[in-house]
Amino acid sequence: MTRPARTKGIAASIGVGVGPARLAVRGRCGLTHRRIPNDEVAEEVSRFERAVAASRDEIELAKQELTQQHGSAYAPILDVYLLMHTDALLIDAIVDAIRNDKINAQWALGRVVERLKVPLLNSASSYFRERARDIDHVKEHLLRHLSGESRSEPPTSGPTILIAQDLTPADAVHMLAPPTVGLVTEMGGANSHTAILARTFGVPAVVGTGPLPVTVEQDEIIVVDGFSGEVTIGAPPEEQRAAEKRRDRFILFLQSERTTNAVTRDGVSISVAANIELPSEVEAAIANGAEGIGLYRTEFMCLDRSEPPSEEEQLELYRTVVTAVAPKTVVFRTFDWRGDKRLRADRPRKATSSPWGSTLRERERSWLKTQIRAVLRASTEGSVALMFPMVATLDELEDARSLVDACRGELEDDSARLASLPIGMMVEVPSAALLAEQFAAHADFFAVGTNDLVQYTLGLDRRDYRAASAANPLDPAVLRLLNQTIVAAGNAEIPCSMCGDMAADPIGLGLALGLGYRKVSVPVSVVPLVRAVIRNVDLTTATEAAAEALACTSSKEVRDLALGRFGKELGALW
Repeated sequence: MTRPARTKGIAASIGVGVGPARLAVRGRCGLTHRRIPNDEVAEEVSRFERAVAASRDEIELAKQELTQQHGSAYAPILDVYLLMHTDALLIDAIVDAIRNDKINAQWALGRVVERLKVPLLNSASSYFRERARDIDHVKEHLLRHLSGESRSEPPTSGPTILIAQDLTPADAVHMLAPPTVGLVTEMGGANSHTAILARTFGVPAVVGTGPLPVTVEQDEIIVVDGFSGEVTIGAPPEEQRAAEKRRDRFILFLQSERTTNAVTRDGVSISVAANIELPSEVEAAIANGAEGIGLYRTEFMCLDRSEPPSEEEQLELYRTVVTAVAPKTVVFRTFDWRGDKRLRADRPRKATSSPWGSTLRERERSWLKTQIRAVLRASTEGSVALMFPMVATLDELEDARSLVDACRGELEDDSARLASLPIGMMVEVPSAALLAEQFAAHADFFAVGTNDLVQYTLGLDRRDYRAASAANPLDPAVLRLLNQTIVAAGNAEIPCSMCGDMAADPIGLGLALGLGYRKVSVPVSVVPLVRAVIRNVDLTTATEAAAEALACTSSKEVRDLALGRFGKELGALW
């Protein structure tokens, strides 16, 4: 294919990167299949154990480097990989396979990893499908040390665009540092740990491109568009110059937006908070001017563990986040034992009928109480709220509130026991939106998760990537549920935020504002963009557009309507 060649992937970290290609090419480590005699089993186990130790040392070194450069808050990104190096489900199972099946370490490693990935890849959650890559990354580290391959990094002499099939987070720590100004990977997703690192380091990234359409030559000019997800290989000089101007404009835009307010053209203030899942993202949220943390996903700390961290471990993490964000509010979302965020050891089991009430298994109820107590204790350090995900019935919400009351009674510290802790719920399933008036009488606040609401309203299977294009929050059915929810919250005089992808889309945000949403929570990297969109929206126009959109019959009709109303005002932002 002639140059320029173009391909698209997932826009994982916003911004524009321009520079010569730096190819991170690694030959596949030998996944050899070899039967071994009895007298070689002990030595093969020892060889595997040496590889585990060497791999663990390599990741520990990367963790130290990450901590030295960016602070201790970044350590959890690599902690999950260190935990996997001591995980009986992985390490002990490989040793057992070597001993019992009389096979070499590479074969045993491949066999066990593929088995562990099955429940993750079959999950309805894109989050957990991407976690299967974490196990693959550990496999790559172990194979590297089993084969004796050392990590080699391509030489650099200036700003470069890193091109790789995939990067393990430990490799990303080294390779995303300057002079890297852009990243392209054939594999990976928006919530992969490598993508999180790219966002944290401010490196524009496009991931999951699939096989590139041409063989990239070392040093040929690459343009990475972290907004559209487009990658240009062999960009001609005029396109390179245009991309560099866009890059520079965006850098200046970010600098100016960090001190602006989110006020509409007709003078209405909108609260823009950040969605995070790692303590390391707090720094970026504050730098980008987020008005608190509107959604702190707590599942990360449970990955690759047979049970959640202790109350004291959770308390330390929660306190770190709360004190860093204070006096602004942090909204913690509890673990979801019913949905797709279950612990690895628990995933094969059948889900319970109520995630919070008496039918919850005693073990999971105990874990949830541990988390609630930790949040209650952390709430003495600043402004904290707690919300429960995937609430579908009034009984579930009442059970959740009763559980919080029970946890309060178990605390010895009066300040924690009496601390103010608003209890809210996520509106993610149609039943919650349809009964929003009734739920509003029992909840202190709502947070609408548009991603799940779209999925369940339109009957989409998240395991089918082809369904992604059909997951449109502008569908009139979704808009009507969003409208019903915000009206119910307004009637009950409780806050209602939007924390799904719709709030991060300029056109979707314009309609959300028109429906009446005045609080949004979005990914850290898009907080400045969302503020800019808000300042270009006139609420009178937005309200009229939303009212017309509710009468539309298709998402295309809604989008065309919104573009006609907002397109000129938003300019290049949309």
